[in-house]
Amino acid sequence: MIMKDCIVTDRLILRRFVGGDEEDVFALMSDDYICRMAGIPPFKTVDRAKRFMDNWAGEAYAITERSDDRVVGIVQTPSYPWDRRAEIGYWLAEDCRGRGYMTEAVEAVKECLFGTRWCDELRIRVFVGNEASRNVARKCGFHAEYEEYRDSLYSPYGRVESEECFVMTRGEYEWERRGMPFYTTATVRMAA
Repeated sequence: MIMKDCIVTDRLILRRFVGGDEEDVFALMSDDYICRMAGIPPFKTVDRAKRFMDNWAGEAYAITERSDDRVVGIVQTPSYPWDRRAEIGYWLAEDCRGRGYMTEAVEAVKECLFGTRWCDELRIRVFVGNEASRNVARKCGFHAEYEEYRDSLYSPYGRVESEECFVMTRGEYEWERRGMPFYTTATVRMAA
């Protein structure tokens, strides 16, 4: 998968991790709310944050505000090139929530992934009850595809969770770029 090293939006810079990001990443990934919503155990050490940064070096972006280099969020983009699919996962610092930052970041990553032409489908998985992440997926044009039920998912927090999967296909993306919704009677009529 070919991804840009840096994406600039109106208010944000999405870039690869660099030395010095460890403390900011640790602060994000030790936040109990973020970890509960992501279903991962909180990081206990800065060294764990360094390992996370190393493991996701090619498939994650640090989100910074254009006016400040502090890492305020992360967007992961694990990819599955054998079936031309990628996923988008995201976290944002508490003091930056409610400003539309994550919607802006996900839109930029979506443009980048579909722009590479290798990707035919994007997915966002969200634990049921994570309304903020559901809203980001919907604002970015993803539709709910299916739900994995409680008997198949385990959270490190010691309980089983249900998860929704939101999807956007290349076809939906192309229609969106033309300014038209994909799943409407008008769209089908126009395509015929």
